[in-house]
Amino acid sequence: MTDDSSDPKQTATPEGEPKPEGTESDSIIPYGDRLDAIAQERFNRTDWIEVAAAILLAAATIMAAWAAYQSTRWGGVQANAFSAAGAARTNAAQATSVAGAQTQIDVQLWSLWLTRAAEDDESGMAFVEARFRDELMPAFDAWMAQVPEGQIPPERPFDMDEYVVAERNLAERLNAEADEAAATAREANQTGDNFVLVAVVMASVLFFAGVGTKFKGRRVRLTMLLFATMLFIFGVAFTFSMPQNVGL
Repeated sequence: MTDDSSDPKQTATPEGEPKPEGTESDSIIPYGDRLDAIAQERFNRTDWIEVAAAILLAAATIMAAWAAYQSTRWGGVQANAFSAAGAARTNAAQATSVAGAQTQIDVQLWSLWLTRAAEDDESGMAFVEARFRDELMPAFDAWMAQVPEGQIPPERPFDMDEYVVAERNLAERLNAEADEAAATAREANQTGDNFVLVAVVMASVLFFAGVGTKFKGRRVRLTMLLFATMLFIFGVAFTFSMPQNVGL
């Protein structure tokens, strides 16, 4: 009888049973190590595209959020400017009404003075003249100085440069402020729309960079990544060509 324990290809187990020196499990890489090896091999070949796409996705997300924030901020500027323009228009209308009433008073007093002058009623002329408003007196004196004393000048004192109604000037200033505020509102509205466009561009970047990594073809993946990169560069350049409203 041949002793099986002397066979070099077998070894005794702790229980005394024979076991081959080399088994199939000894020649196979553990499952986790195999996955690591496969992942490393894939990364060495094409995964740099996925890394670049991930970075681009993160940057585009940040830019899209910033564009949305800027659009909101400029929408607030637009609303405030339109509100200021409306308030200025209202105040200007009130000042115009007051200026019209004051001018009407000046015209009536001047017409009454002319009536007294035509009647050679010097006391009546002095009585009316004493009731001229302060804004009419400089123009009236300049009007009277055009001809020798005792004669009535042609035209009217209201056509003189010296006739200045403060409320009318206030109305003009308020109207100018309203125009400026309205222009600011329109500019803010356009700026907000431009930032919305940037958000749309960044959404396109997210689409092309994200979907591009799902294709198997290396050329297709690279093409979509390059296209997304070009859109991202355009969006960033366009963003920083506009005024930024940080709200601080």
